[in-house]
Amino acid sequence: MKKIIYLIGLVFTVASFSSCQEDLENWYSETASYDGRFVVSTTCDEYSSDNTTIADGLELMFYNSAKNVPNDIWLDASIAGIHVKGNFQVKGNSEAFTTDQTVKNAVSSTFYIFTPTGSMASFTQANATGYYGAPKSAGILIDGLELYARVSLLEGKILPDAATSIGGNTADSVYVKTILHSDYVKIESYQTPNKDWKVPGVPEFAWRVKSGSNTPAAAEDWDEHWTLSGYRYTGMPEDR
Repeated sequence: MKKIIYLIGLVFTVASFSSCQEDLENWYSETASYDGRFVVSTTCDEYSSDNTTIADGLELMFYNSAKNVPNDIWLDASIAGIHVKGNFQVKGNSEAFTTDQTVKNAVSSTFYIFTPTGSMASFTQANATGYYGAPKSAGILIDGLELYARVSLLEGKILPDAATSIGGNTADSVYVKTILHSDYVKIESYQTPNKDWKVPGVPEFAWRVKSGSNTPAAAEDWDEHWTLSGYRYTGMPEDR
């Protein structure tokens, strides 16, 4: 990802299982050929320094939606240390599937502000106040970015017994190509609830992401093309 917003380390995200697994009375999934937990490497066309290998142990999961209908799947993964999750209606079958959908990242929570010097900083109250001062009124706007706000699923393949795990076991292979998109957003000042004011009757203000302010960031500047490939988790100790 962009060097100015380099993230230290990689976050290993263990995601929840499918909606059908939350209901212990219903174990049948219409997307059973997709469903599962995979160990993957991740490679980025734009920023190879963020690539990971199978040995890093990052995971990708597919599972059915609450509707539990064929070819309606959730993709759930950790990419460049950020949780990415999207619901897609795919065409084809699990051995060769595509979609032209771009969907909201259902767990997006990574925001940045553009600083007065043209750099970027993580959006926190401290950073926004440090660069722009403590707000004295509501409605002040700062330019920001929501990283990986949307995700496209270009193509994928899950091939039975086509991979060899890191421990030498035979497993299903997985291959997925995605695009991660970012959005420009506005950070706004707002009046906090009066119960939170330190001095009764003296209003206080803070910063927050302005609801509904998202606009797609320029693809040539912010889109990242990622490939995830690996094998279905075997559960064998040598593959952990």
